[in-house]
Amino acid sequence: MGTKTCLVSAALAVSIALCAQYARAEDSSESARAALASLERWLGSGANGQRWAKYLDLPTLHAQLDKGNTADPSAIDAIQKQLSSGAPGLELAPFARLRDAIRTWSEELAIARAPGLPEAAAGAEASFRPVSDVDVQAAKAELQASAAKLDRFLKASGANGAAWKEFLRWKTLQEHLASPAPDAEVLKTVHQQFASDHNGLEMPVFADVGAALERYINGLSARKEDLKSQYATQIKGLADELKQYDTLPNGEVAFSLGSRLGWMENMRQAMPLVRAIRTRYSHPNAHVRLSSRLVAAGIERPVDEVAPVRDLILGTSISGTGHTTGKIAVRLVPTTDKATMDTVLQGTVRTRTVGYNGPATVHSVGTTEISGNKRIVMDEKGLASYPAQATAKTKTEFRSIAAGRKGTGIVQKIATRKAYQLKGESEKIAADHAAARVRTRVESEAAHGLSQAHWNYVNKMRNPLLRRSAFPPLLRFSTQADALFLTALQANRYQIAAPNNPPSVAVESDLAAQVHESAINNLAAALLSGVTIKEEDAQKQAVDLLGKLPEQLKSEGDRDPWSITFARLRPVTVKFADNGVQITIRGQRFTSGERDFQAMNVTADYKIERDGERFRLVRKDELQIEPPNFVKGRTLSGRQVALKTLLEKRFGKIFEREIKSEGLVLPGRWREAGRLDPKQLQATDGWLVAAWIESGEPAPAEDKVAQTDR
Repeated sequence: MGTKTCLVSAALAVSIALCAQYARAEDSSESARAALASLERWLGSGANGQRWAKYLDLPTLHAQLDKGNTADPSAIDAIQKQLSSGAPGLELAPFARLRDAIRTWSEELAIARAPGLPEAAAGAEASFRPVSDVDVQAAKAELQASAAKLDRFLKASGANGAAWKEFLRWKTLQEHLASPAPDAEVLKTVHQQFASDHNGLEMPVFADVGAALERYINGLSARKEDLKSQYATQIKGLADELKQYDTLPNGEVAFSLGSRLGWMENMRQAMPLVRAIRTRYSHPNAHVRLSSRLVAAGIERPVDEVAPVRDLILGTSISGTGHTTGKIAVRLVPTTDKATMDTVLQGTVRTRTVGYNGPATVHSVGTTEISGNKRIVMDEKGLASYPAQATAKTKTEFRSIAAGRKGTGIVQKIATRKAYQLKGESEKIAADHAAARVRTRVESEAAHGLSQAHWNYVNKMRNPLLRRSAFPPLLRFSTQADALFLTALQANRYQIAAPNNPPSVAVESDLAAQVHESAINNLAAALLSGVTIKEEDAQKQAVDLLGKLPEQLKSEGDRDPWSITFARLRPVTVKFADNGVQITIRGQRFTSGERDFQAMNVTADYKIERDGERFRLVRKDELQIEPPNFVKGRTLSGRQVALKTLLEKRFGKIFEREIKSEGLVLPGRWREAGRLDPKQLQATDGWLVAAWIESGEPAPAEDKVAQTDR
């Protein structure tokens, strides 16, 4: 991207951010106006209300609100000062609501008027808000309410509920809630139980207590610490880092910015500024597109089967065989807030049957056109479906009708006449029965696959990420007639996402992904910080994920088993820039057999190159292996040299010198799509863009499938 384009994009982004901030200022002024109206109704028009109106200068507040974004900051500050003067009565809720609303309005006005966010941050030091006893008591009341709800839930669960209480250190929690001097450090150990990766803790009844407990702990800590001094330090660092990030966004500064924003949120400081920074610098960082052709490849299939026919229509017992031919297809339904698709069964059933009714025997052939569909939807909560619908239309032809002795005489004539008289009604009933069978079939075929897919999504992805506070705050599915889309923003409160929009997918494709480095770095931080992985654990997870063990992870008989304990900060990071991919693994501790080693970082630096119609990653240099904060020119200790030699052998197998793309084969039923050939692979401005298209070639045999797109 050229310099001119970068400048235009940056200017446009700033303009959009400023417009959004002015819109927020207008919204917050309406909130302040509503809080003012509520206070005035509560005060009434009597002498006491008039005294308060004069003391707080409410007529001036009305006038400033009418000015909107041109309001006088000094006049607003004077009213805020009166509201925060500590006069008896100002602690009551109507005054507190107005005080908070005006503070938010004032802060958002200041942000909107600043030349940019670095300047807005620099001017936000005056926005410090002391955490009062009222704030702490409000947090305590919220915790008590959610804890009471959980208590009722656990009591109703009998012995299982009692076990939960013991695990959650419930008695300790209750003791400190009842104490006039609760210990924040002890409560942190209770919160660790709520934040642990234990099945069930993702349920709202548990998660609400964990979140409320964290807010209460933050309030207690803030009352004991020099919060104002800490705030001044954070604001200064924020302003400096925003200037750096404006000039050159990078992972190191993004990590620090996210940490500062998390601190601000925990301490409920400068929240309008926090929101403005996230709006400007934290956009969705993962986009995936699947063509309707690729979606259909794992679901569509022909139908050609023969089955017995048994029915009872208007007293006639029918038996025979039915030959069904047709197709199960998929149609994507345009929807903006979820992925919606219809699975459709369309076909023809040709039957040969014999019907018995009293003395009459009817041989017939029939043709039934069937159509059934079931709507499936997917959103961030999982998969669901609507009841199946089906229609059918039947036409029959009598081949013979026999009744009475040798099928002759009066009985024969009556049977024949009656058969033709009831033919239309019989066809309608037969069609209704066929439609019912189609509905049952469509429901049955969808039931197992749908429930299994939902279970896998909820239990292998959603719930584990919720327990780790790592589920994306934005995960949106949508569909158009020709494609299914996924958009995600992967970042928790201590992180920011993408500062810009992704480069475009420049080729026709069936599968395309635009992933910002922040999506990978943020998720890795949530899942791997401080985690220890042993060799056998890594091998088992690889087999679970890929179906077999890659060569790179196979044990070697002459080498001891290994383990790695990841660093707590930025355990694994990637960097996408200049058509290159840099991967860094930060280990806090390594073991090899009985030997124990301390921290070391391993970095592999790859360049993306064209390889005919495909791509390859070529490692530029030797692996960079050095201790954290290593200063170039210094000498490694003997023990560090030994670890470096060991890691060069271990990671040299994983980070090969050249990684070629042999095409992508999707797992499970989507192997039917065959081999997907790479059409685009680029890394720029923090984004990796990759796209594949169906090659028309079948997938290789299972035992020859490359486990990743290499």
